[in-house]
Amino acid sequence: MPLSDFSGIIPHEYSQQIIEEVTQQSVVLQLAQTVPMGSRISEIPIAGALPAAQWITGANLPPGGAGRKNYTSLRLAPQVITAEEIAAVVAIPDQYLEDNTVNIWTWARTRLAEAIAVRLDETVLFGGAGIPLTFPVGGVVGNSASITVGTDVVDGVNRAMSAVEAEGLAVTGHAADLSVKGQLRGVRDDTGALLLGTEQVAGVARPTLYGVPIGYSPFANVTPTGTEFITGAWQYLVIGVRQDIRFRIEPAGVIASATGVVEVSGFQDNVTPCKIWARFACGIVRPVTTRKPAGAVPFARARLSALTEPAGDASDAPEPPADAEPGDPGEHAERSASRSAARK
Repeated sequence: MPLSDFSGIIPHEYSQQIIEEVTQQSVVLQLAQTVPMGSRISEIPIAGALPAAQWITGANLPPGGAGRKNYTSLRLAPQVITAEEIAAVVAIPDQYLEDNTVNIWTWARTRLAEAIAVRLDETVLFGGAGIPLTFPVGGVVGNSASITVGTDVVDGVNRAMSAVEAEGLAVTGHAADLSVKGQLRGVRDDTGALLLGTEQVAGVARPTLYGVPIGYSPFANVTPTGTEFITGAWQYLVIGVRQDIRFRIEPAGVIASATGVVEVSGFQDNVTPCKIWARFACGIVRPVTTRKPAGAVPFARARLSALTEPAGDASDAPEPPADAEPGDPGEHAERSASRSAARK
């Protein structure tokens, strides 16, 4: 496998593989609205005001009146997103490149995709230090309603979803720390159906909760933020994706620290530095709704570790009939709602 095969722009099939692998590992890319960007800066039109219809009444009512219609406003405002670069540099031992039995691209691709997915999720969900200035301050967590009460974990989830719905928005998905999976895995509704389900998206099985997708990630910032669960209308989290993903391998390349200290020398250390970089943009839209004309908050968060686990689990729930047909996620959601209501 000649080293020249690695240099320059990734072939289309490799680029698509990277995007798919990052998407499978990134909660943000699974749930958010992704838009392709043809340039570094893009403007997304969003509603700045909603029109209001009025009845024709009083002196203006035909046939005595002219039947003149009321004027209303419909305004679009631009949401600007800017693509920023995210990158990783690794050093691949030359013996891997020289060994024809090792598929070096498969070996390195998964690790690099994971690095991009982890950093993207941390930045978009939690913000923090070292993020681009064009990204939302505080991330999704800093732009969401905080829910800290509930009788148990399921009730906490329900209350967080209700906070989004109170803004006039429908919940389209959840993002949760891996620990939440264990808290909800055995929970069943009153009919014995599991609260957690699955759906097929592009041939990949993805978990659901209350009939909408839920993505799990080992949140790195759970302790300082106290957030293990984020729910919301994820179409209002906009991720711009530049398709010009590139990587380059330089056999004689040098990897230096931020202070200029040489940490790896390709020539001297018998390794080959490999650089991969991509560009993403991020914007959080506060849509105008009939309930929140000034702009709704599309997300809510909860600290579920502060709540108790539901009393029932898979071991004490009734078994469903052997000939029962599996329900769709919507049916599971309706049955789950009755269970949550019974706990209140």
